[in-house]
Amino acid sequence: MHSRLRLALVAALFLPGLDAFAQDPSPAPASPVAEPSGATAEVERIIVTGSHIPTAEEVGPNPVLTIDRELIDKSGERTAEELIRNLTVAGPLGVRTSNPNGSTIGASSIALRGFDPSDTLTLIDGRRVASYPLGAGANEAQTFVDLNSIPRAAIESIEILKDGASVTYGADAVAGVVNIKLRHDYRGAEANVDYGNTLDKDSGEFSASILFGVGDEKTQLTGVLTFYHRNSIYNRDRGYSAKTHSLSTNTSPLNLQLSSEAVIAAGGNPPDDLGDTFFGRAPFFTDGNAPASEYIYASRRTAFYNPNAFSQSLPDSERYGGFFKAEHKIFGEQLVLYADSLYQNVKTHYEFAPTATGNFIMPGFTTLAIPPRAPGATLGGPSYEETGVPVGAYNPFNPFQQIISGATRARLSEFGNRVFTRETDAFFSTVGLKGEKLFDGSWGYDAGFRFSEIKNTSGGNLVSASRFNRILNAADPIFDPGSAQYIGTTVPYNPFGDFRRPIATNSLPLVFATIQPKDIDISKLATLDLNVYTTSLFKLPAGGVGLAFGGQFRRENLEQNPDELEVDGDVVGNSDVVFTHAGRKTYAFYAEGDLPVFSPTFSAPGFHSLEFTAAVRFEEFLSNSTNVLVPKFGLRWQPFDESLTVRATWGEGFHEPSLIELFGNPTQFITDFFDPVKDEFVGDVPVTTRSNPNLQPEDSRSFSGGIVFTPKFVPGLTLTVDLFDLESKGRVIQPDAQSVLFAEVAGRLLAGQRVNRDADGNIILIENAFQNGGSQKARGIDFGLQYQIETRFGTFTSLTQATFLDSFEFAVTPDLPEKELRSREGNLKWKANSRFDWIWRGLNLGVTAHYLDGYHEKLKSQREHYIKQTWFFDVQGSYSFNFVAPVEIQSVAGYAKDLGGTEKTKDGQPAESAAAQTANYGLPIWKRVLNGTTVTLGCNNVFGHDPPDANTGTNYENFAYDSTGRFVYLSLTKKF
Repeated sequence: MHSRLRLALVAALFLPGLDAFAQDPSPAPASPVAEPSGATAEVERIIVTGSHIPTAEEVGPNPVLTIDRELIDKSGERTAEELIRNLTVAGPLGVRTSNPNGSTIGASSIALRGFDPSDTLTLIDGRRVASYPLGAGANEAQTFVDLNSIPRAAIESIEILKDGASVTYGADAVAGVVNIKLRHDYRGAEANVDYGNTLDKDSGEFSASILFGVGDEKTQLTGVLTFYHRNSIYNRDRGYSAKTHSLSTNTSPLNLQLSSEAVIAAGGNPPDDLGDTFFGRAPFFTDGNAPASEYIYASRRTAFYNPNAFSQSLPDSERYGGFFKAEHKIFGEQLVLYADSLYQNVKTHYEFAPTATGNFIMPGFTTLAIPPRAPGATLGGPSYEETGVPVGAYNPFNPFQQIISGATRARLSEFGNRVFTRETDAFFSTVGLKGEKLFDGSWGYDAGFRFSEIKNTSGGNLVSASRFNRILNAADPIFDPGSAQYIGTTVPYNPFGDFRRPIATNSLPLVFATIQPKDIDISKLATLDLNVYTTSLFKLPAGGVGLAFGGQFRRENLEQNPDELEVDGDVVGNSDVVFTHAGRKTYAFYAEGDLPVFSPTFSAPGFHSLEFTAAVRFEEFLSNSTNVLVPKFGLRWQPFDESLTVRATWGEGFHEPSLIELFGNPTQFITDFFDPVKDEFVGDVPVTTRSNPNLQPEDSRSFSGGIVFTPKFVPGLTLTVDLFDLESKGRVIQPDAQSVLFAEVAGRLLAGQRVNRDADGNIILIENAFQNGGSQKARGIDFGLQYQIETRFGTFTSLTQATFLDSFEFAVTPDLPEKELRSREGNLKWKANSRFDWIWRGLNLGVTAHYLDGYHEKLKSQREHYIKQTWFFDVQGSYSFNFVAPVEIQSVAGYAKDLGGTEKTKDGQPAESAAAQTANYGLPIWKRVLNGTTVTLGCNNVFGHDPPDANTGTNYENFAYDSTGRFVYLSLTKKF
């Protein structure tokens, strides 16, 4: 289909709808009000994400998407993660709570424009917070801010800057900025209780929050207390994920690598063409005592395991915490003391399938080995020296007189699921001084210090490699009743059974070999910053010249403290790791200017308004002696009047390598790939990645340009079109295993890369290292369409947001051509949301449509599989009870103004408080109880659509989907 026709169709589909999230422009400041004296009050100026200079303009040069509190409530999403992930600007690489990878269990993040999560800078109230102490991505090194540490109830609004902003905020703002603004200046109290559940198996979700605020003209205090709990979902609970497409050869009964000599001597009957070494397995449902004659022998592994029968797709999670913010005016608006503090505790319980051993012999791992049937000489197979098996060791259940190791693979199912528990303690506190209306009234400042910390405590049930080897050896002292190490049984572990038929005598050895390692990882960030600004450095005919300048100092620390068992490499399936204690100091200086050329008070034909912005930033990283200097320019032009705004920005940016990439632990994971040397598919091979302290900052460039059109001939209509073009070079990469193998064949392995093969050419380990590599580009268009009309039947609102990805290119190294990835690897060509609302009196009804385009994924065979496009629909209805007391009762309060102009009652109370007290006066009891109450009932994924089929472990792509399915929820909110 031609792109123009496709665009027209999508526009037609979404015109009637409404997204749950607001597109530009941001809400307009209050209009000027004529004072009795005849003077005109100044329009309120605010600082919008992307600039340090306050503005009163609805639309500025920067493309900013705003989600206010009303839209948060209408979205139907119960967490900050769910709220943000559905944005059309969100890419596929964000961290998900569901189906996590590696170290990110219980965490979540957003990644804009298809870039890594470390390329999106997440701020809280305009300031940085500590990143999660463990990394994301396949390399487990990409830094991000954990959205689960930010309770939804504490969020006032979210502003997303959709272009690069390194000049304004420094490192990592390559693809954009997410600024989460928390509650402030609230008066009164509000309690909220939510409950929801899936309609397919139980995954109940409960949350509660209390919002309160007190204050007067000088002092304000706002607080939020929150609690959240969600039950788990298992992969087996959903038909589409109950059995994975990628069955594992780490299984039970074991896939044993055997020697022909030992098999024949034991009475086995292998085919003649298998050679000296081949694979064998016991019959299914064996009790562990099957003779060699009943074993199945083949050139490849013949037993397979379905890990989805045991693993969770969504964890059990529980969160609680509080947020407090206070302000006190020491000297009017000119000197204000402010402080805030947030604490959030996140507990996550995740279950994976039982431990997979991988090959019993793998570089970087402790060797596993099953001793021969009887002490003494062995028949073929690995030697005592190669495996470390003690001379005299034996396992009476082994049918063969050989040491079983090498390429043998097992699934330790009798040990039970791998259980990972993670507790995150997130904290930040800020203190500062700010002021405005200084000197001639146009100057202001903000100086603050923030300290933030995330402590991550990880535990779980795993298997000790050394103890596993001991329970296999009947000659070990742990089976000797006369030994101090005796574990209560003389029978060693029998590994030759089938997990579907547990062996009773294995119970005590299992307890002995089970371990609960504990890791403690801590990330800290201390930031000291100062911003000084003026909206009128000097006057031009078109208005005042704006200026902002300031500086920032940051100190970042990372402590990764793995358990001693992991440091020693004594965990089955895990390689040895090392301690990481790293830090970095950074300082920066910046300046920003705003130059008005034309304005409504000084205009020309075709130039109702025209302004230019420019900024520059210098930032130096002391720990690895690197620095950057980056500029940014902007344009805002209104040719006729305020109804049409043309805007554009261009700037340079940078991403500093993370402390994990510079100084972090070596990481290892197991993957599947195609081996071009042997022309075969290979599974469960380890890949090790090491850090590199010589990495340099990545360079980036961003361009945005678009229009905001609010035609006067169609009141209530706003059309937004924004083009984006991002490019990043010298990216810190760790190429995937498949790329390393192709590079081996081409003779183009990079520094730190190596493919380790055994004598038969089988891959046993792939080594990798972080390095500055190639480039990544993204180009596309954001569309926004909002229409609101008020009628005697209520207010109707339609809001649509869509993103078209024109191109997404990536090259691993500078010498390789860039590969087009649009409509591949999760980079959707189209992504759109549309919502339609009807508000009438206290009733509010809404329906939301989510559209995700289809795309291609590459299979192991190197063929492509098309993942179809999807539509999901949400509905929500709410009713607010707002009864008003009779007018004659309300008038009893006797409102008046004191000498300072503050509206007060006759008893001296603030008028707002008195009005609240009298609102229920004279009403029936049932109205008093219900007054200020909002009841909300909603259903997400109304039609219960399943995720489209994909070639992943869960059979669907978890960057966009999870296993929740149809979800119904009820919410009660009471204002006091």
